[in-house]
This record gives sequence, structure tokens and C-alpha cells, in this order.
Amino acid sequence: MAARSAAHRACVVCHDATAAEHFCTFGNLAYVRCRGCALVYVDRLAADAEMRSAYTGRWVRKLRRRLTARFRKLHNHRHYQESIERARKIFDFAMSHVTGDRTAIRFLDIGCNKGFLLSAGIARGADVHGIELVPEIMIPFGNTYPQLRAHVYSEKLSQVAPRLGADCFDLITAIDVVEHFEDPIADMAHIHRMLRIGGVAVIQTPDAGCAQAQQERCAWGALKPLEHLHLFNCENFTAFAKARGFQVVEIGEPFEHADGNFVAVLRK
Repeated sequence: MAARSAAHRACVVCHDATAAEHFCTFGNLAYVRCRGCALVYVDRLAADAEMRSAYTGRWVRKLRRRLTARFRKLHNHRHYQESIERARKIFDFAMSHVTGDRTAIRFLDIGCNKGFLLSAGIARGADVHGIELVPEIMIPFGNTYPQLRAHVYSEKLSQVAPRLGADCFDLITAIDVVEHFEDPIADMAHIHRMLRIGGVAVIQTPDAGCAQAQQERCAWGALKPLEHLHLFNCENFTAFAKARGFQVVEIGEPFEHADGNFVAVLRK
């Protein structure tokens, strides 16, 4: 039994591989749970191409999205009003935690999806930047704000962060993103490095400690082993963030519950 446990990936919170126990299996991929801190995580990461396909879909879907997106602007999205209202709510919440001069905020949204949160930031006068792995879904944003196309990066955080430099953002958001990080230790270190002293990161991520997760176990909707690689709860995420150098300002209610989320406000 000890030899089998030692073969698991180490927990990114406890740094212990021997404390991992089997949690759930999905095809040829399995989740384990750390007996020390209760982090739920994928034991063996799939190949990069396989994980990327979970986001981008087959080439036919990608081509269709790219062709139709060429003629669209942000307001043409089907649920534009609902999406922009959600984005304004999130941005205003995040801004309420920013200290100092709020008139010249430099803002980065990681996993910016269609760009609604960036649009909310623009409306509030922020200098916005975004990271989104699937470039075609950001085409309408680029059509709406052509002057900002160069501010959106279609690469992984680990590839973009070194070019953006240190101490350069007042505010960073990662909404439903941390669970996707292949290397949360390195990626959270990038976020910490990019924030200015006193800067704020606002993060929403599924809560592996919520009642829904406990009741549904392997049927819990947040278990997607090609996408959701590390599933935290409020306690182990707090410990994890502090170990990366953040002050944890607030752990609270999510922007939407979905499969069970929490929001963390972190300050450098």
C-alpha cells in the first residue's frame, strides 16, 4: 500500500505524495485526495494536446467559430446584457478592494474568455490586458476594441508572464481559472510577481469542501479531469495562497454558485 501511495503526484499544498488516496476515476484518468489537506487533484495529467482539445474542440468547431466571429462584435453575443452585467458586478467588487489611486488602474484578467470583464474594466477607465487560450472566442472583442488586440495573449500564463514583467498590475482576476492550472505553484507565483505591492488578485474557483461536492462525490459537476486539475476548498486554498506570499484578505461568497464555488481576495 505504501509503495502504491508513493507513486501518486504530490499535493501542491502539503508537498506530500504518500498522503494521497484514490478519489474517483474517469476513463483512464483518476482524481486523488490528499489525506492531509483534502485537496482533490488529477493524479496523472493528460497529454497537452488532449487537454487543449477539451477547450478548443475539434477543428470543424474551431473553424466555424473563427469564420462566424470575424463579423461579430461583443454586443452581438446572445447573452450580452446578462454577461456584461455579471462582469460589471465582478469588476466593481474587485475594484472595491484596490487601495490608492483608482483612476489609472492596470488590470489583467486571466482566462478572459469572450472579454466581458475586460470590457467592464474599459468602461471604468482601466488599462486592460487579458490571457485567453482559445483565440477565436476573443475575435469579437478585438473587433469592438481594435486598439486593444495586442493586449490579449493567446498563450498560457507561464508563457506570457515573463514578458509582462514584475510589479506591473494593480488588479488581477482569475474567475474559474485556478482549477485549470497545470502547475498552480508556478502560476500563482507568476500572479504574485506581476502584482504591484498592495495589488489585489480576485479568484473564483470550485469549492471541493462544499455540501454539493460532499454529497455528489464522483457525480459532482466540477470533476472534469481534462480541465479541472486541482480542486481546492477554502481552508487549503488559504494555506496555499499564504505559502505563495499573499495576504488573504477575504474568503467569501461566489459570484455564482454553479457546482459550488468560493471567492478569494488576495493582496500582495
